[in-house]
Amino acid sequence: MADLHYEKIYEWNLVYRMNHWLRAISIFTLIFTGYYIYWPFLSPEEDSQLMNLMRFFHFISMYIIILSFIAQLYFDRDIWEYMPTWNKIKTIPDMLAYYLFLKDTHEEYGKFNPLQALTYFFWGLLLIIETLTGFAIYSGNIFGIWDSRTAFGWVNNILGGMPITRLVHFAIMWIFIITVPVHVYMVILKNLTDRDSTFWSIFTGYKLKRTG
Repeated sequence: MADLHYEKIYEWNLVYRMNHWLRAISIFTLIFTGYYIYWPFLSPEEDSQLMNLMRFFHFISMYIIILSFIAQLYFDRDIWEYMPTWNKIKTIPDMLAYYLFLKDTHEEYGKFNPLQALTYFFWGLLLIIETLTGFAIYSGNIFGIWDSRTAFGWVNNILGGMPITRLVHFAIMWIFIITVPVHVYMVILKNLTDRDSTFWSIFTGYKLKRTG
């Protein structure tokens, strides 16, 4: 077998990598604290110190992840890279075949393959809905200024009441629980099959591009 040659390419800058890990930590924190708020298995009292702490970290993580997405869009300066287009959608079967081991190779793309770009786009939409439903079911003040249920009561009206809003909020949490491991799987698979350091690039910033 002929030797393979690779070129090291600086793919992810420091701001992007910091944003990625801030989002990752925030998502895990949101999932854990959100589940605990839903089912307080250690201290069931509604106003216990532990519950208040969980709510604090839940909201801090939410603000961090929102700001990190805004920062990424600002620094990337190319929101169209994530937008769903027919050219992206029609490549989904090809990319799925690759990730399901039905194909050995796939077409080369830029920073994101179309399936990744569409995933990030829909994650962004889900984040917006999760934020709105979270404020709608929260009973308290936002920044000590707005009453949450008054300011976001329209969300409950649109969805058909508080129980439906809670259900939507909970369902989106499970979508993230399912899709985040799929994202990690896709990255690790590409790292192993293409040997392009995709997995390690989010730590170092560098990927490898095959040149021969």
